[in-house]
Amino acid sequence: MARPSKYNWDYIQEAYENGFDRDEICKQYKITPKQLSNKINENKWVIKGTVKSDLVELSEEILKHSENVTKLHPDNQELALKVFETRGQDQELIMNNRKISKLLQSIIISKRGEINLQNIKNVSGVLKDIESIANPHPETIINNANVQQDNTPMQITIVRDV
Repeated sequence: MARPSKYNWDYIQEAYENGFDRDEICKQYKITPKQLSNKINENKWVIKGTVKSDLVELSEEILKHSENVTKLHPDNQELALKVFETRGQDQELIMNNRKISKLLQSIIISKRGEINLQNIKNVSGVLKDIESIANPHPETIINNANVQQDNTPMQITIVRDV
């Protein structure tokens, strides 16, 4: 029987396969470049995703939008910051929801015969509800915070091409 590793190779593999630099991975997980290379070659890891490049692209977009926000009137800057904060919280909800879904999947797979299917349906329903609250209509944004010049509320609906 193999002894347990002091490194979490699943996380290291995930980082490598999502396009993070080898040096960054070694530093984060306190492993040597040789250990990483050996594991990559031994298990034939392949870079599948581009999370790192997606993050760089996202950072550039955020910078561009933040420059636009700084050009707004201070009241509208405050409004924009509230929208950003809300969207961030929604994204956090969605990400946590997906982590719970993955965990639920692994439990279902590992304990197939022991699980009450009604409980699974109930949990799945709750997860769907949470996601729909955080992202009610991904193709439509409704913003009630806009006000017309005469200070009466104005509803704007923007429909994005999906």
